[in-house]
Amino acid sequence: KEWHRLAKKMEAIGVLTEVDMAAFAAYCQSYARWKEAEEFITEHGTLVRTPSGYWQQVPQVSIAQTYMKQMGKFATEFGLTPASRSRLIADAGNTAPTDEMENLLGGDS
Repeated sequence: KEWHRLAKKMEAIGVLTEVDMAAFAAYCQSYARWKEAEEFITEHGTLVRTPSGYWQQVPQVSIAQTYMKQMGKFATEFGLTPASRSRLIADAGNTAPTDEMENLLGGDS
């Protein structure tokens, strides 16, 4: 669902190309697994009583945290956070035209 929600929009603004598909798929998989863990937590809570009577955190809490961190890293790479998106826009505005001959000769243009 995340792929369908974002892929065309990201392609349209130029941050998703064919060579990025594996990384974007990894972002979407992280999103799906995070969402699954969060849905479990919403339905069952974050704690469970053990057979010995102690309260213990359910594994889905750490699973959700792990996938949220992975999503965050991918989201930053693809400009899916406000801060990373503003950097992409700023970088796009600072591109100077390149002189192909200068590049071939090793110059800095």
